[in-house]
Amino acid sequence: MSFYKFVVGVLSFLSKILYRVEIIGEDNIPSEGNLIVIANHKHFLDPVFMLVAVKNRKIIPIAKQELFSVPILKFFMKKVGAIPVNRDNPSISTFRTVLSEIKAGNVLGIFPEGTRAGTYDFLTPKSGTTMFSLKTKSDIVPMSIISTFKLFSKVKVVIGEPIDMSQYYNRKVDKSEYQGIVQECFDVVVKNYKDNMGGIIPERTE
Repeated sequence: MSFYKFVVGVLSFLSKILYRVEIIGEDNIPSEGNLIVIANHKHFLDPVFMLVAVKNRKIIPIAKQELFSVPILKFFMKKVGAIPVNRDNPSISTFRTVLSEIKAGNVLGIFPEGTRAGTYDFLTPKSGTTMFSLKTKSDIVPMSIISTFKLFSKVKVVIGEPIDMSQYYNRKVDKSEYQGIVQECFDVVVKNYKDNMGGIIPERTE
């Protein structure tokens, strides 16, 4: 058993003890093909639920490089293959690593907002996701992680249908288009979140 499978198995076991986990749309993760999973980011446990929700592919998380300065986090992130990235200006070496993982049949896991947002808020997604998708010819799967993350509360993970990105492969896409492309994909994450938050996230009070 690989260390990755061991870690994900332990995380899955613990998550089911500490939370009421429901995963919808597991079949929307193709068993093959280049793929990027994008998700909203509300809590530090989001990467855990992304990993345990995808059972048929290995997820390689894209993590902000600042996290790799914490020794214990660096150890575990390296063991699961996480890739450190400058959120505002991904380097050539980062892109090469991403391309290598995609070619190996692994799936990238990205939180396009770049940092955690409030319970009812969503931040503008960063355009780096578009670059990774177009350069690796990867479709995008929207994932919505819905929870208050209080112990023993419900965590619903909604995996949407893959978004076909092939319309962009045969033409030159200007960098000025990157933001609009990732926003369109992230809008699906937001929609699925709002459509499924009933009974999990309390209504907002002003």
